[in-house]
Amino acid sequence: MNRQQTQEMVKIAVPAVLESMVSVIIASIDTKMISALGKPAISAVSFTTQPKMIFFAIFYALGTAASVFVAQAFGKKDKKEANGYFQMILFIAVILSIVLGAFAVFFAEPIMRLCNRQQDTLSMSVSFFRIIMMFLIFHALSTVLNSSLRGIGKTKVTLISNIAMGITDIIFNYLLIEGHLGFPRLEIVGDAIATVLGTAAALTVSIFFIVKESDFLSLRGIFNKSRLTESDIFNNVCSKAGDIVIENLFTRIGFLLSSIILSGLSSAQTAVYSVGMILMNYSFAFGDGIQSAVVSLTGRSMGAKKYDELKQYIRVGIVIGVICALGLSFLYISGARWYFGLFFKDTEAISEGVTTSMIIALITLLQIVRIICIGSMRGMGETKDPQRISTICVFAFNPLLSLLFTMVIPLGIWGIWLSSFITQFVWFLMGMLLCRRHIRRLGRNAAAS
Repeated sequence: MNRQQTQEMVKIAVPAVLESMVSVIIASIDTKMISALGKPAISAVSFTTQPKMIFFAIFYALGTAASVFVAQAFGKKDKKEANGYFQMILFIAVILSIVLGAFAVFFAEPIMRLCNRQQDTLSMSVSFFRIIMMFLIFHALSTVLNSSLRGIGKTKVTLISNIAMGITDIIFNYLLIEGHLGFPRLEIVGDAIATVLGTAAALTVSIFFIVKESDFLSLRGIFNKSRLTESDIFNNVCSKAGDIVIENLFTRIGFLLSSIILSGLSSAQTAVYSVGMILMNYSFAFGDGIQSAVVSLTGRSMGAKKYDELKQYIRVGIVIGVICALGLSFLYISGARWYFGLFFKDTEAISEGVTTSMIIALITLLQIVRIICIGSMRGMGETKDPQRISTICVFAFNPLLSLLFTMVIPLGIWGIWLSSFITQFVWFLMGMLLCRRHIRRLGRNAAAS
C-alpha cells in the first residue's frame, strides 16, 4: 500500500469512525438507561427505528450527494461550484424537513400501529416517534452540514459535533428518564426529548464552524430567490440524490418489513435482538467511517482526474476495513457474556446474547467491506448500481427470507438472524463485483482519453 495514501485515508477515516462510534455509544448508553424501565421499553424504542429511518433516509441521501459534489468541487478547487451544491441541498433539506416532519407528527399513531404489533409497547412507541419527528429539521440540517464537511475532509469537526450530541443526550437522559436532580420522571418521553436536544447541540457546533472557521463552505445565500433559478444544480442534485433516496427508501422499507415480522415475536426476544443490533451498529460505524474517507478521497481524485490514485484509495480502504472487521469480530465473541450482562440479569437472555454475538461476528466482515465498496462507487459518481443491489437485497431478499425462516420454517428469532447473514453475504458479493467492474470501466475510459 502507498504510505502517503494510507496516511491520508487514516487521517480522514479515524475521526469519521470515531464520529460514527459516538453515535453507537450514545445508542448503547440510551438502551442501558431505558433498560431500567424493563424489556418492553427497550422494544418500544427499537420499533421506532425503521419508520424514523425511512424519513431520515431522504436526508442521508441529500447528505451523501452533498459530500460527493463538494468533494469533487474541492478536488477542482472550485469554491463557487461547491457552495452552489451545498446551499441548494441545504435549501431542499429545510423545505422537506418541515413538510415531512408535520406529516409524521400528524400520522404518528397509524404509522406506529403499522410497525409495531406488540400492544404492550405501542403507546410508548407513538410518544417517542412523535417527539423525534416534531424536530426533524434539526436532524436534517445536521446531516447535510456534517456530510458536506466530510466532503472537504473536516471529519474532526463532525466528530466534535457528534461528541456534543452525545454529551447533551446522556446528560438529559439521566435527568429526564428516571427523574434526577429535581427534574420530572418522563421515562420514554424523556429519552425522546434528550435525543432532540442532542441533535440540536450537534447542529449548533456544525453551524458555528462553518460561520466562524470555514474558508470554503458558506451559509450565505441559502434562501436567495436566485436559488430557485439554478436549474442545472437543482437537476444534478435531484439526479444524484434521487438515486440514493430510492436506494435508501427501498433499503429502509425492507428493514421495516423485517421489523414488522420481528414484532410478531415476544418483547423478551426482541429486546435481546435490539441489544444485539447495537453490535451490528458498531460494525456499521467502522464501515461508515472508512466509507466517508473513501468517498471524500475518491471524489477528489475523480475531480482531479487522478484515476490511478483513486484505485489505490479504494484498495487501502478495503484493507483497513478487513483489519477492523477481524478485530471487532474477536471482541464480539470474547466479550459477549459481559456485554449482554450489562442489559439483562436472567441467564437465558445472556446465553441467547452469546449465540447472537457469534452470528454478528460472522456478518461483520461482509458488512464492512460491502459498505466500503458502495462508498467507492459513490465516490466515482455511480449511484444507480448501489440502488439496485440495495433494492434486491434488503427490499426483496431479506423480508422474504425472514418470512420463510419464521413463518414457514419456525426458527423464531434465529430465523431473523439467518436471514440477515444470507442477505449480507449476497450484498457483499454483488458490491465487490460491481465495484471491480466500475474500476475497470474507469481504467478503460482513462486509457481511451
